[in-house]
Amino acid sequence: MERLKQEYMLLAIAKARKNFKSLAGGPFGACIVRHGKLLSVARNTVLKEDATCHAEINAIRQASKKLKSFDLSGCVVYSTTEPCPMCFSAIHWARMTQLFMALRF
Repeated sequence: MERLKQEYMLLAIAKARKNFKSLAGGPFGACIVRHGKLLSVARNTVLKEDATCHAEINAIRQASKKLKSFDLSGCVVYSTTEPCPMCFSAIHWARMTQLFMALRF
């Protein structure tokens, strides 16, 4: 199980690193998984879209669209950093079960 957690975090980190060149937003990434199935991987796109397009919010939007529901119960989010208050609130309101965050990458 620990190996899978590392793999999901590495997916979020890889997505975040894409912003080093694209300059679409800060170097932040997030990944959402449910029952071992990858639902979404997203990065920060605030400079390309709008101020709410943080990695966690983008990942929640993708996962919600995929599941056709706002309710992400049973989902786990992997974030490359500690979520900001907006993202943490969205994680809470989406009813996600767990949050794992990297403090450095």
